[in-house]
Amino acid sequence: MAIYYVRQDGNDSNTGLGATTALAWRTIQKALGATGIGSGDTVYIAPGLYNEQVTIGGTYSTTTSITGDPTAAQFIGVNAGRVQVGSFTTLGGASSYNGSTIVGTSKNNLSFSSIEFLLTPAGGGNAGVRFATSQNISFNRCTFLGLNNVGAALLALTPPTSGAFNLSVTNCIFQSTKDNSRLIDLFGQSQATDSTVVKNCLFIGGQNGIYTENTKLSAINCSFISQISFATYIGTAVSFAVQNCLFYGCGYGCFAVSPGIMTQTYCRFVSVAVFGNNVATSITSSTNGSTGFDSGYQLLNGLNPVQFYSTFNGSPNTSFGNATNADATDLYGVTWSGTSPDVGSATFRNIGAIGSYLPTERNASTITIAPGSTSQSIELYLGATGLTASTSGLSAYYNRTRSADVQINLQARNITQNWTSGGFAEVNPNTMPGVYRLDIPNEALAAGADDVTVVVRGASGTNGAVMSIKLSSGGLTTAQTASAVWNALTNDHTTHGTFGWNVLRADQDSKEGLVTLHQSGGVSRVDADIHAVANDTAAATALKGALLHDGTGYVDSDVVRVSTSVAAANELEGALLHNGTDYIDSNLIGGAATRVFVGRFQMTQTGTTQGDIIEAFTTDTPAFELQLFDGDNNLVPVTGATLGLRILDVTSTVVETGTPTIEYGTGGIVRWTAPGTYLSIGCPAGMYRLFVDRTVSGTTTTFGPLQIKVQVQ
Repeated sequence: MAIYYVRQDGNDSNTGLGATTALAWRTIQKALGATGIGSGDTVYIAPGLYNEQVTIGGTYSTTTSITGDPTAAQFIGVNAGRVQVGSFTTLGGASSYNGSTIVGTSKNNLSFSSIEFLLTPAGGGNAGVRFATSQNISFNRCTFLGLNNVGAALLALTPPTSGAFNLSVTNCIFQSTKDNSRLIDLFGQSQATDSTVVKNCLFIGGQNGIYTENTKLSAINCSFISQISFATYIGTAVSFAVQNCLFYGCGYGCFAVSPGIMTQTYCRFVSVAVFGNNVATSITSSTNGSTGFDSGYQLLNGLNPVQFYSTFNGSPNTSFGNATNADATDLYGVTWSGTSPDVGSATFRNIGAIGSYLPTERNASTITIAPGSTSQSIELYLGATGLTASTSGLSAYYNRTRSADVQINLQARNITQNWTSGGFAEVNPNTMPGVYRLDIPNEALAAGADDVTVVVRGASGTNGAVMSIKLSSGGLTTAQTASAVWNALTNDHTTHGTFGWNVLRADQDSKEGLVTLHQSGGVSRVDADIHAVANDTAAATALKGALLHDGTGYVDSDVVRVSTSVAAANELEGALLHNGTDYIDSNLIGGAATRVFVGRFQMTQTGTTQGDIIEAFTTDTPAFELQLFDGDNNLVPVTGATLGLRILDVTSTVVETGTPTIEYGTGGIVRWTAPGTYLSIGCPAGMYRLFVDRTVSGTTTTFGPLQIKVQVQ
């Protein structure tokens, strides 16, 4: 199964196998023609207006996807926007076609999604999108807008001469300008076992919302507004079932040419001239009350706006429907607001806080990892929840310096499982939406390259992420650092004046362990050539009063270490210790002080790079002063917000939570002092990440992470 791409600046002479201008096709006709996509393939269509008349020429034995990509998640250098296929040279110009925009005859297993069809079908039984003697055709999240001529349809299909029709139209919107036109037109006898369904759709205008002849069909959770009749059924068997539907301003609600061939349950008929023709009433349905949907009142009057033609709060449509055969969500993918599905296509929700999604070109960041490191995992922000290793279109690649790209075979993991090459797991869709863990293959981090670039992209709803990894010793672990420094060969330190040269500088006398004290300015000091004083009470007595280095058991300048000895420690009690600038009492060496980080540290909305790494010790109980900023570096106020703080360890496990104190709400400044087990005295050493969650009116925004390195003092 291959993935193909269509974009307006592509070329039909290209292979179509890439998302760039140099690889993508230019037209949908090329993609659906005889030399285009094959059975089981997927083609992504970039935003733009495709003014074409498409005749489908391929053969498809398994489900083949034609997918609009309005967020441009699959493309580079393309802005988000509408994916429109239609009959207009320009959106503001005249129609260039007066017939079908897409035609398929005996074409099966095609799935269309996220496309806006702009149609001007000719009259006399023509249609804007037409499939004849076809089966297993589906449309999802599409809109059909038509300037119909008399007798024309927006979408017309006929079943095959044998076999099930299995048409599926879900989460779609149809609107027509002609009273004597049809929105969906179905002709032909379908099988008794057929599972054709129209679900969660909105129909506005036209003569018929759905017109059928001898086609078995279920219509569930649809809204029909201002039509002469919702459905006309010509047939002889019970085949048309209507459930959870809303009818408003229709001449007829349900229309059948003879009794017993259409049933309806859990429906509402409001301002409908004739409830039904040859369709029995149901005790679960209603012909009274208001429409129950919002027509713009809240938006006009400054209230929290709700979706047009959706259920308003307290509507008689709420929970009126029946859950059998209904989806758990409405036309817009929103969970029904009541205990049961509503009547109609859309439930209540406040859209006042919902903005348009205009993604950045890519989410990019840079980290440092030591070359040769193994079993390394990174976190990426992809901006969409629910992605898995098997999500359609999702892919991952890495590229080492001046080398060809290598695909990372993604493996399904959960966030707490151990590393495995290509492991992919969502951190938490609620507390850290859009953040994922990726386990980097060991060969990507092998020594011999300056850097590695990792790209994860391709899934619908995300514009991908780019992670640049600098292969540098700056990422050495504590053990690696100790090995690199203290296990280095002495003959490597030959440059005069360097730290290594000074540590190793010694004459024969010092090698034999001789100690020489002399006066300098009236103060005793230890000769710089002495490496160590062994466990010796007499030697400690000789050092009493000498200048000693700030640090338990360490002596000034080139003296490396006073070995541990209770007797020697007693002899040194009260000695003056030197820290490079002043003198302190030796009795203060072993104290465990509390270090307070005043800050203030910047916490930027998750999805942007955090530059600060804060260091603390296991003997600290630090306090943090934090200031919240959005992705454009604007202050984010916290007055009236609910705040939460989380600390995660290297396995992305939440090890500490807390509630920060607001210091300056308007300026987004908060303070938090570690009260629990982590980031307080006795905390395990290691790397931690600190996040702040800000919740206002049910919407949570995450800031961070702030990297914190805890080490043993």
